[in-house]
Order: sequence, then C-alpha cells, then structure tokens
Amino acid sequence: MENILFLFTLFLSISYAAFISWCIFGWLRSARFRATPSHDLPKIFVAVIIPARNEAENISACLSDFLHQDYPRDLFELIVADDHSEDYSADIVERFIRENPSLRIRLLKMHEREKTNLFKKHAITEAISISSGELIITTDADCRRGPEWLATLTQYYRQFKPEMMSAPVIFSNEKSWFEKIQSLEFLGLIAIGAAAIKNKKPFLCNGANLAFTKAAFIEAGGYSSAKNISSGDDTQLMQKIAGMNKEGASASRGKEAIHFVKSTEAMVTTRAQHSLQALLNQRKRWASKIPVQMSAFTIFIAVIAYLLHAGLLLSGILMCYTGNILFFLIPLIIKMIPEFILLSGVSSFFKKTSLLFLFLPAQIIYPVYISIVGLASMTGDYQWKGRKAK
Repeated sequence: MENILFLFTLFLSISYAAFISWCIFGWLRSARFRATPSHDLPKIFVAVIIPARNEAENISACLSDFLHQDYPRDLFELIVADDHSEDYSADIVERFIRENPSLRIRLLKMHEREKTNLFKKHAITEAISISSGELIITTDADCRRGPEWLATLTQYYRQFKPEMMSAPVIFSNEKSWFEKIQSLEFLGLIAIGAAAIKNKKPFLCNGANLAFTKAAFIEAGGYSSAKNISSGDDTQLMQKIAGMNKEGASASRGKEAIHFVKSTEAMVTTRAQHSLQALLNQRKRWASKIPVQMSAFTIFIAVIAYLLHAGLLLSGILMCYTGNILFFLIPLIIKMIPEFILLSGVSSFFKKTSLLFLFLPAQIIYPVYISIVGLASMTGDYQWKGRKAK
C-alpha cells in the first residue's frame, strides 16, 4: 500500500512540476507593459463596472481613486451595481455622486424581479446593458487602484486590440502570517493565469481587474450558460470568449484575443481574508466554478493539483507511522522546485520577495488546506457577502 501511494504521488508530482515549468516559461515570455503618452492612438470611452454588496466600509475609498485617474473624465463612466446591499452602501454612493458632479457615476440598484442564484453576474449584466463604453472594465468595491490604472489598460487595448484583458490583483497591507501566506498563494495564481494566457490556454483570471469589449460580451452570450452558478463571472466568460473562434472566426479571435497586462500600473490591490472561515468560503466559491464552462485542460490541472496535495497529506500521515521520510520528501521536493522558481519571479516583479520566507511553512500547510477545501467544495453551498450561494 505504501509503495502504491508513493508511486501514485510521485507520478502526480512530476505531472504537476511539468505544468508549473510550463507556467514559468509562459510567465517569462510575457513582456512587461509600460504605458507611454501617445497622440497617435484614438481615445475610447470606457465603462467601469463596480458590483457592490455590503461595501459601506470600502466603496467611498474605491470611488475616490477615480478622482485621481490620469485619464480624461469625459471618456469614462462608473456604474456601481448595488447587489441588494443590507448596509448603507447605496447611500454612500449617492452622496459621493452629489459631491463629485465632475465624475460620470450611475448607481444601479438590483431589484428582486425573479428568484436567481446568479447574484454578481446578474448585477454585471444589468450594468453592461445600460453602459455606453466600447470597453468594459470590471473591478470590485473593496479594491484600490493607482492613478495610471485606467490610462494603462486603455492604452494596452488601443495598441493591441484584444477582446479581453486580464490584469493583476494583489494583496496589500498584509500583517499576520495568515494574510501573508494568502498573499504568496495569490501571487502564484497571478503567474499561472498570466502564463496560461501567454501559452494560449487561458483558464484563470480575476473579475476584480478584468476588461473586455462590449461586443465580445454580447457575441459570447454573456453569462447565459452559467447554469445558475453564482461564481465564475470571470473565468466562465473567459472560456466563452476563448471559444469564439471555433466557428470559423478569424485567427485574431478566441484565445489569440485574450491578453494579460503584465504591468504594476495596471494592477489593483485588495485585502486578504481576515479569518479561516472567510478564506474557506472564498475558496469554496472559487472551486464551484471548475465544473462549469471549464475546458478539459482546466479540469485536468485542477484534479492533478488536488490529488497531489491529498497524496502528500496521506504520505505525511503514513510517514509518522513508518518513519519512511523519503516517500514523502521526494514528491514534495519535485513539486517545490518549480513552484519556488515561479514564485520568485512573480514576487520580484511585484516587489514582494519578502513573502518568500513563508514558502517552506506553506508547503506543510497546503496539503491539509487544499484537501479540506476540495472536500468542502463538494457540498456546493457556501456563505458569501451575508447570503447562502452555490
């Protein structure tokens, strides 16, 4: 039994290491983008959509960032889609609108017309339906962005004309070890998502910093095939846009038209989860989108990663009884080497190399954490923003 478990975990670790090496290659091939003033590129009108639910603590700071954008105010609109907030979020937005008439802001309040589990997707869809922008940018109410954010994303779009752009989301102000380990994990997800896009296998992005053309959203059918799953407003749309060239469209469509904007000026920042329960709910929400509108490649990678960490957990438990440390260490080291190389590169890019001291402790935590999240996600239900979803 021990030998079978070792061989199985060894096979998984080699497969996983090959995937991470593929990601290293993609990350290194992605060129850094720096926006430069250009009078040759035509200006475009942009709609920034901010879905918000119970964000009274964050929404004012989020909107204030748009007072300082290096992009003409007459060329963008903000649409705050209030998703049935139970606090004073809507009141704060209305006050901000009154106090800042130079910004074009609209508050869209969701109403219970029918029973739905789509939540955020429904809010974004309604906001897009009333938007005027050629380019749609979605971000979250608990995110912050620098003054060059809009200018960088719009210049990238005008220069390369992608149908969809994924941009970085990183954690900031991490104080505890718990928050810093989350931040390190998140950096890895950024690199994997960027690399997969560069390698023409897009499967991972974050709706907190995502842009796409309104035309592509409509052509892809929006979230019409979401199967009533609340999560996945980002990855499911990415998969649909990636598949738009399967019916005879030009080579500039589909996967070729999805780009990652590798730029610190284009990033947004947010906060890590403050508690273990909040983290588990977030990860269950993320895991719920894997079977929906996902490619076979995505599901294969998710299964490999989960089985590897479950195998390492079992190997670690077995090691405590048999004393055979090599059966645990060999697969772990094979997994760790490419992971460390990838994390070193992405943490250096975002100037967060100080987080790397948590790499080794995280390797002990991940098998337990990922195994628990994987099992918990099978229930299909989770709590998010004060309501039960699935």
